[in-house]
Order: sequence, then structure tokens, then C-alpha cells
Amino acid sequence: MMRVVLLGEFRADRLLPPLLRGGAEAVVLGFAPRLAPFLASSLGRDVVCGALPAALREQDVPRLLAHWRADVAVPNAGCPGQEQFLPLYARTAPRWRTAGRHMPVHAEAFAELACDKVAFHRTAQERGWPVPGGVVCGAAPAVRAAARELGLPVMVKEARSEFHAGRHYVRDHGRLDAVCAEVSYPVLVQEALTGEEYGAEFLSDGRSTVAWPVASLGRLDGECAPGRRVRVAPAPLPAPVNAGLAAVVRDITETFRPYGPWQMDFAVTDEGRPAVIELNGRLGGVSNMSWAATGADPHVAYARSVLAAAGGSPPEGPSAGPLPPVRIALELPVPSGAPLPAAPEGTRLMLFPGSPVNPGPLAGGFCRQVLAVPGDRVPAALAWLDELPPGTLLNSPQEAAGQLVRGVRGLRGAGALRRGGS
Repeated sequence: MMRVVLLGEFRADRLLPPLLRGGAEAVVLGFAPRLAPFLASSLGRDVVCGALPAALREQDVPRLLAHWRADVAVPNAGCPGQEQFLPLYARTAPRWRTAGRHMPVHAEAFAELACDKVAFHRTAQERGWPVPGGVVCGAAPAVRAAARELGLPVMVKEARSEFHAGRHYVRDHGRLDAVCAEVSYPVLVQEALTGEEYGAEFLSDGRSTVAWPVASLGRLDGECAPGRRVRVAPAPLPAPVNAGLAAVVRDITETFRPYGPWQMDFAVTDEGRPAVIELNGRLGGVSNMSWAATGADPHVAYARSVLAAAGGSPPEGPSAGPLPPVRIALELPVPSGAPLPAAPEGTRLMLFPGSPVNPGPLAGGFCRQVLAVPGDRVPAALAWLDELPPGTLLNSPQEAAGQLVRGVRGLRGAGALRRGGS
């Protein structure tokens, strides 16, 4: 029996079922001890749980995989503290594969772009990708000079940092002095864009790339926390913006060889200018909307692609190209303890509570619920939003209604950044 070891616990509840159905024996390595009780109670007795060290060196990875008798090692870096392991996995994978085993992992060049914001910015400038104006700084005086050049407000981003950390929105010089004293250098100082933030998810296997619909993450703000906004997929993009960003995606897949799931976060400014914000070498919160909008869960698609590449059964579901949305996925941040009323007839309300395998909302005092709305049920969904009691949503019902209308336009256009295989 093939033994599959997940290097990370993120959304193991969605990755594991197709692996087990495919005849694999599954091991999940996460940041124990918080993981073990949850796995034992919720993921079944067929799943073995182990600890993923909080710090890894390159030489540690083969020993870790040998200890757990891995035939297939699957990077699954969705939880905080794990994404920086991707370059290590990339360097380890060739040696692991020569032993007759399999490790689907991004090429090291892509892993560095996904894990290092300074490296990404420099590469984007070299290749002509649209990015916010920015300056790489190695010390506080350079940061202050960059802020004068770009004009406040600015974003200050530490080169290597996990999501929800290492990003600082600086409005004034007092805050700039504080940030200069607390960050780890080098940092990237960027113009603070005004406009709309978007996300797009992909799954690459070395030959082709699947693209889920573009999601709107709401208006850019100083909080740098898109998970607290009302988000929607699919979201429409102006045709020139779509074409330009699709060209960036093609360049990324052909030149830097992502292998596995990845994301691109970008913005469209109020002037209509596209700007790629960052790459991530993992799935994240957008995957809930991807699933609701298309019916194809990115985590399940990832698991099936792993089985196929390891010599198992061919993958079911998408294999290349953009996935067409069949409904609107409206993600609503809901304060903890404030349940939503029953969804309108013909729609579906999908709850994604915080847990050890979905840690995003745990510390935020809210959870995320996705309302899946077919095109013909939009009026009922708008009426439902209008009737919600005050305080039911973290954001206003008007913001939610505006995003739902945007989803209608996206459903009609059904655009995706990826056009065809890589």
C-alpha cells in the first residue's frame, strides 16, 4: 500500500478522503500537540498523526520522510509557519525521487518567489510584470528615503514572512519610525495602492495548469486583512487587465515551473492599472470560494493529481484550463456566535469554522460562511441580505449586496486568468 505523508495539516479534512479512497495509507504531519486530538476524533482511525518540526534544515527533510516511511511526500503549507519550508522541499525533492519515491513540489525558483517578497519584486521588475512601485531597503535610513520618494502612505513588507504577518501599512512618519525599529531587514517599501484586491488559484502539474475563477477580495485598506472583508467569486475584470495578467501567469508557469497549488494576489487600482501583489505556493481561504463557485474543490483536485502522478488512478475532474463558474460564491465574515438564518431556497450556505486544519479565523473572533447562489436565485439572496438583523455580519449588508452584484457580472463573463494549458 502506498503511504502518503502530508507535510502540513492545512485542510487535511478535504485532502484525505480522495487519498484514502485511492487506496493510500495517510500520515499527516502538523504542528502537534494541537493537531493530534482533532485528527483522532474527526479524521478517522485510518489516519496517522505526527509532528512537523517548527524548524527544518535541508538535511532534516529526508530523515523525516524516512522515519515516516513515506512513498509520496505532499507539501501542504497552508498553516502559519510552514510556507517557508517550500524552498527546502524543492531542494530535497530530486534526491527523494531518485530513491523511487514521489514528491510533487514547486521548482526552487518558484518557491523562492512565493516565499521572499524582495526576490519576487526584483524578478517582477526584471521580467516586466506589473507590480506596485517599490524600493528594496536594507536599513532604516533607506526605508525613510524610500518613503519620501514614494510618498506616504506606504507598505513596508519583510522579505520572508508568513501571511497575516510582516506587512505594515504606514500612514505617517511616527509609524514609520516604529516600523523601522521592529522589522527584520531587508524589507520592500511599496506604494500603498487604492483600488480593488483580487485573488486567483491555480494547480499545475508540469504540463498543464488548472485555473479557478478570479475572486474579488474587496477594497484595499490599511488593515491588510482581506479575510475580514466580504469576498466574491467569480469577479469580472476589464479585458485589457485580464489579458495582461494572463500573460504574467503564462510566464510564471513556463519559466518558474510551479508544481502543485499556488495563488496570485493582485490589485486593480482606481485608475485601472493592474499590479501583482504577491505569489503564494499554496492554497488558502480563496479555495472555499473556488469550490463553491465551480463545484470542484481545489484541495480534492490536488489530492487526485498527487495520486495520478504517483502512478495511481488518473485524476477525476479538471485537468487543464480555466474552470467555468456555475454559481456565485459570496463569502461573509460572521462574528463568532452570530449564526446566519437559513439560506434562501435554491442557494446553499457553506460553513468553514476554525479548527486545527483551518486555523485562519481562530484568533479573529469570526468565522466565514460562503453563500453559493445560482444566477436565477440572486434576487432571493439580495432580499435575504437586506433582511439580516443588525450585527449579523462583520461587515454591512450593503457591502455584501454590492459584492453579490459584482458576482453576477463575473458569472456572465466567466473569465479566468489562465487560458489553456501551459
